[in-house]
Amino acid sequence: LMVLEKESSILGYPGEISRSLNANHHDLCKYSSPHDSNYVSVRNTIRSLVGRFHSKGTEVWTNQHSEELKEVEKLFAICEAPENDFSFFRRRWMPGTCDWLLSEPDIKLCLDETTSDSRIAWLSAPPASGKSILSTHIINHLRESGRTCQYFFFKFSDQTKRSLNVLLRSIGYQMARDIPAFRRKLIDLSGESLQLEKGDSSLIWQRIFESILFKMELHDPLYWVIDGLDESESPKAFLDLLHGVSQSRTRIRVLIFSRNTESLYHGFKRLSGSVQVNFIEKDGRDSNTSDISMFVKEEMEHTRGSDKLKHQIMQSILGRAQGNFLWVRLVLDEISSCHTEQDIRDTLEDIPDGMSPLYQRMEQAIANSPKKTDRTLAKIILQWTICAHRPLTLTELAHALSPEYSEFPDLRRTIQDVCRQFVIVDDTHNVVMVHETARDYLTKTPNLQISINTKGSHAQLFARTITCILDQNLRSQLARGQRLFQSTNPFVLYAAISWTYHLRHAADSDGILDLLVRFLGGPSVLTWIHSMALFSQLEVLVKAANGLTSFAGLRRKGNALRNPMLHRLRDLELLDMWAVDLVKVVGKFHRQLHSDPTAIYKLVPPFCPEKSILHRQFYKPESSDLLISGISNITWNDNLARISLRNGDQAWRIVCAAHHFAVLSSRGAITLWKSINFEEVCTLLHGEPVTAMCFNGKSDKFVSYGLKSTKLWSVPSGQVLSSTSNPEFVKAMTISFADDDTKILTGSDDRMMRYIQIEDFNSGWQVVDESLLRETSQIQGTFLNSPMQMAFNSDATLVGVCYRGFPLSVWAINESRLVGRCKRAKDFRSDHARPSTSWFAVDRFTWNPVTGHVIGCYRDGCIFKWHPVTDENHEKTETADEIAASPNGKLFITSNSDGTVKVWNFAYFSVVYQLSSGDLVTGLAFSPDCKRFYDLRGSSVNAWEPNSLIRSSETEETFSDTASEDQSPTSVSQASEAWVAQFEPVSALAAAPGSSLYCVGNEEGVVELFDITKGKLLELARFLNFLSVSKMTWAEDRQHIVAADLGGDILVKRLIGSAVGAGEGNVEAQTVLAPKTNLEGDGIHEVLLDRKSTLLLVVSQTRAEVWSLSTGIKHASRKLENDAVRRWLNHPTQSNLLLGCGPSDLRILHWDDLTDMGHLQFREERARLKDQINFDVTEYREPPLDQLSISPKNDLGATSTVTKVVSTQGRIHFLVHILESSPQGTASKRLLIFSTSSFENRDGIDLNKPIVYLYIPAEIVSRVEVPSASSPDHYLFS
Repeated sequence: LMVLEKESSILGYPGEISRSLNANHHDLCKYSSPHDSNYVSVRNTIRSLVGRFHSKGTEVWTNQHSEELKEVEKLFAICEAPENDFSFFRRRWMPGTCDWLLSEPDIKLCLDETTSDSRIAWLSAPPASGKSILSTHIINHLRESGRTCQYFFFKFSDQTKRSLNVLLRSIGYQMARDIPAFRRKLIDLSGESLQLEKGDSSLIWQRIFESILFKMELHDPLYWVIDGLDESESPKAFLDLLHGVSQSRTRIRVLIFSRNTESLYHGFKRLSGSVQVNFIEKDGRDSNTSDISMFVKEEMEHTRGSDKLKHQIMQSILGRAQGNFLWVRLVLDEISSCHTEQDIRDTLEDIPDGMSPLYQRMEQAIANSPKKTDRTLAKIILQWTICAHRPLTLTELAHALSPEYSEFPDLRRTIQDVCRQFVIVDDTHNVVMVHETARDYLTKTPNLQISINTKGSHAQLFARTITCILDQNLRSQLARGQRLFQSTNPFVLYAAISWTYHLRHAADSDGILDLLVRFLGGPSVLTWIHSMALFSQLEVLVKAANGLTSFAGLRRKGNALRNPMLHRLRDLELLDMWAVDLVKVVGKFHRQLHSDPTAIYKLVPPFCPEKSILHRQFYKPESSDLLISGISNITWNDNLARISLRNGDQAWRIVCAAHHFAVLSSRGAITLWKSINFEEVCTLLHGEPVTAMCFNGKSDKFVSYGLKSTKLWSVPSGQVLSSTSNPEFVKAMTISFADDDTKILTGSDDRMMRYIQIEDFNSGWQVVDESLLRETSQIQGTFLNSPMQMAFNSDATLVGVCYRGFPLSVWAINESRLVGRCKRAKDFRSDHARPSTSWFAVDRFTWNPVTGHVIGCYRDGCIFKWHPVTDENHEKTETADEIAASPNGKLFITSNSDGTVKVWNFAYFSVVYQLSSGDLVTGLAFSPDCKRFYDLRGSSVNAWEPNSLIRSSETEETFSDTASEDQSPTSVSQASEAWVAQFEPVSALAAAPGSSLYCVGNEEGVVELFDITKGKLLELARFLNFLSVSKMTWAEDRQHIVAADLGGDILVKRLIGSAVGAGEGNVEAQTVLAPKTNLEGDGIHEVLLDRKSTLLLVVSQTRAEVWSLSTGIKHASRKLENDAVRRWLNHPTQSNLLLGCGPSDLRILHWDDLTDMGHLQFREERARLKDQINFDVTEYREPPLDQLSISPKNDLGATSTVTKVVSTQGRIHFLVHILESSPQGTASKRLLIFSTSSFENRDGIDLNKPIVYLYIPAEIVSRVEVPSASSPDHYLFS
């Protein structure tokens, strides 16, 4: 019996699963047993369905996980997996060894998951006692027990693995890989353009660890294993950072393995004051004797010889090892090459105890080699192994040794034979020293036959690397592409990146200078830049510039002891010029070179200043495909861009984040630009005065706080996401996103802190704590009033407040407690004076986002840095009006009332760059990458990118705290100074129609004539009253120019010269007319010449006059009513008529006597097309009446003014640009296009019929700053 047919039992969805059951409606869900056929069918169907969903969900999760890992890899710039180092050391471990370490009480305590605190264990032991193997054993134990473990191995043989920056990035990446919650928080951070690989270690610690990790509450502790801390460039700096572990909400367990040095011991002692530190000191003899015994026993099983001999060898080695694994391994390697038992006994007897005697024996073996070529080759290999920037692979080393040594049958065997046991090849085919102590022996032991002089070796390696780049075939090889080039030329990439490293460490010599001059004076330097752009390594150019500057400086110091004839000043000048140009190339052309590395050959040199070395050497106008003109700067200018705000609005405030910066104007508009190319993104109209604003970290949200409302905006769309009302009569003085961008904090002039949840904007502002910022203690001589300034620290956990009559105070927001007050130093003249009980009012201040210092300026003309926790206080006598700190905490910037901007090194409190200008600065900000800064001057926004900032941003670590001859501290460079060229501000500009000539009028009343290609031709006019030139216009004959100033003076000039219309030949100017107008005290509104250049029209707010150029007599005069909103132009078809374009009509006047010929209305109300119009003038049609809709009239009090009227080429159309201003201060624009065909026959025009225009949509008009004209092909230019 079939109850239902299949067609009536299914839904018909794609992929639907159906099964038939032998049941009716009552027992459909009832089964007799698990073996019931109906039950089996239902179970299998559900299992199949779940399996499909599970596999699809797994695929989605895997894809998402993969994308997240790519994001964090990019954030941390990880080039090599940390597992490689772990595997290298773990392969040397022997089963059964190292287990004693897990029984150590302090190690067990550190690994105990039940304890609730963070702690650090430091195991110290002598060199070569197996510390790295022990660290891998701990790592492996943690992994096998299922615990989260991150690790790092400092390596003396690899300069790229000795910096604190690399350690923190590696640990951060591993945590992001292992902890999904941490990874998701970092994804949000990846959009902030932090460039961690170039950042200071303190910046990484603050942004990644303190601001994110330490605020998370993970259930299980985190374990960090650090091996070889003594081999780090900055061990002390790392221990200083670890003080912050005590503030972590997640338990952090750090296990550190290193040698015991005095500086490390004192560093751990200081650290124990903040975090629990367990000291585990081993001498190697008591701890790893059993491990050495097992190791030797295992090796003896694979050694030839009798049991008696093996026992003798084992007893001898164990008795002499003294806990040194390296000595044992080298001895075993030595006897493994023996062929007789007596030879083994003799070798064992000859081998001395201790590493130094053993190294001496190995060195003597090389020196006594019968072949001179073997001795020479051994020394060259040792030089490369000891002095290389990073370990070379076998393939790279083979290329480095050629052509002197080429075609090695087995380079690995050659290294083993000629270098004895000093050099080994690891599992990744890298050539490295057997141990750091071997390197120290060969470089520091005097009177060795095979001694390695590091400075001399670096000089030889520099010569080899730079010679490799000088290869003339390199450019053609680069054309093959990145992958093919790297596979066929592995050493060239090392040479291109590392020659500057060897230059910095090489001894000064004429040979090095000769090579540099040959390299920089020829085309190879462009090929090198091409290679660096191809491999995305343009930052190497900045390092090379630093190296050239350092070498030239050392060379000049050495000149004091040389004959003046040997100073080679011209060659040193070449180095200096390239040091400047290399940095400028990175700053100004990095985007172009990344997209097209070959642009360095033909596209970059023409755009460089005329006196730059790049332009002088490589730009040949006669053979160039480009002809560039109009570049006024003959030397490099630090000004990257200058943006003028619309309508002359004043720039009041600037903020930056990620890829955007925003400027608040005096009109209340907030304009956003892309920082990468200065493209305008959007304009935010809050609708009222704005008192505070900021971006979130990724700059995809923006908040503005007005007098009455707060608005949250989406970037880049510019749409309002949320809006809420503000507390009445309260002005926000600072605003910030907080708690991972989930809420917004403000500090107000009523001394209250408020917050609003972004997901609950409608709930409005809530007070954080009534007691916050409420001063209860009395300070003699103070009075508390409204704050002068408030500012949050980088993570909005602290807020600083300064007053006119009260000390600057810092409060902890979450705890509502006072952290500290800024007390003035007792000795005002001392830079390092101790704080006292005295205080002084602070005018301006900001926070160092990394160190937590407050940087500010006292009212008496001193700048200071003060830490609210430690009370550290430093001062410098320097006036400042504005102040801002860089995101990486290395720099801060100040400006004073005379327009001078200074960039300061924060650590040394010294000026590194000064920009002198006479314009007042009203705002300062650094870009997120710290390579440029912005300032606000009047109505303009300036972006500055000086070399000193670019060089600073490329410095990974400030200095090393270890004493090594290869690690010289970075010196503080002398301040560089730049001057802004002082030009009188341009007040008027007019271009000759169809010519390369144009006129410029300035605020001093001077009019100058320029040619686009030739530059300035002559001074055309100079008004004697020194008032600004306000109006200028050209006649259509391109020979007459009219200029007027604010005082009402007018000059008409005629150009005389050969081919003046084309802007060629010599040009002279002759005064034609200087009319004495009678405008009844009004300023000149407009000047215009007729088509024949015989009559001049002068228009004021209320009056118009016509003057004859030939007689100098006034022809006509009449009063104008309500015509101040008009602009005037010649009639497009009738030369005896004038057109006055208003917002809603055209007025027609006669040239001779200014007779009113009538009005043409083009609409009293504003008309729009409902449907989108194709913006092509050729398809202009008069719209049918049924497509037009009339919008309401302007609001009461609104004004509309025609700002510009432009006649197009060929007089086919003319454009009318209208500005509409509302009583609320908002402004909008309209752009209308009229066809001149409507004016061809005046007698046929019905003055009562509106003239039709093409209305340009608002979304297009909003992007038009200045309408220029349209071409004969009917394209609009603006």
